Amino acid sequence: MAKTAAAIAALFLLSAVIAAPPPAAAEDEMGIVRERASNLPHDEALKLLGDTLGQSIEATQSDPTIPDILDALDANIAATRKLRELVDGDTTVTEEQMAEIAAEITKIAKSFSSIAELAPGVFERRLAQLGNIDAIGQEVGFRIADAKARLEALREGNAEIDTYVRSETLTRPEIEKLRLTRQANDAEMHSLEAAVAAWTYFSERHADVVARLGDQSTNLDVFFHALKENARVYDSAARTLNMANSLNLALSTLGSVEDLDSLRSDLVKSWTDLMKIVDEVNDGLMLQPGM
Repeated sequence: MAKTAAAIAALFLLSAVIAAPPPAAAEDEMGIVRERASNLPHDEALKLLGDTLGQSIEATQSDPTIPDILDALDANIAATRKLRELVDGDTTVTEEQMAEIAAEITKIAKSFSSIAELAPGVFERRLAQLGNIDAIGQEVGFRIADAKARLEALREGNAEIDTYVRSETLTRPEIEKLRLTRQANDAEMHSLEAAVAAWTYFSERHADVVARLGDQSTNLDVFFHALKENARVYDSAARTLNMANSLNLALSTLGSVEDLDSLRSDLVKSWTDLMKIVDEVNDGLMLQPGM
């Protein structure tokens, strides 16, 4: 299996996949969440968007076809390993055994082809969730901007109160009301500063998620491309065997079992890494910003 060629081809595949718009239903659902969040106070909005982000990340890591894909890949790895053990043995392989091996390799080739064909559905579902995650990031940016704008308005209000108190002759009740207004402004500013800190933490985790998911999408695309290419290589080997050529020659082009194991372990590890970020987000939401 030529990993470099697979990676290059995958870039073209990924660009085509990313160009497809997310399903309308997913956009509508996220639109409802964003509308709800925009009308909520900062603490409730933070919790809502945090929960939505966690759900979207989990959805990208739990596509319904993935267990079947991994089961099929495990079966192919086991079958390939068994064939290699047979070929590497000291016993000469008979023509009958060669025919059986050819049939088994054909079966593996068809399995690789079948699971590679699941890629469009996987990416369609994944893109819907990635669209949700991107929309969450936009809403977080809006909330940070709104909080900072309100902070600036309150600071200016306090400055105006200070100037007014110094420059005007005021009655005691008027001074007391201005003092209370300033104290209320200070209290709101304290809460807003906490909100900005919480939203900024959220934004940093969100950026980390987006970067990791981007890398994972590329790796996932290479994974499916490798499955497709393996199907072609295994099919070619089976045809070579069916022409009664050398068994070793036919098997020499097959991807190694180690490569197949690596494909699986890398994919599973990337899911584990993403779920750690879900935990980070949830831990961050447990902060008490005093809003």
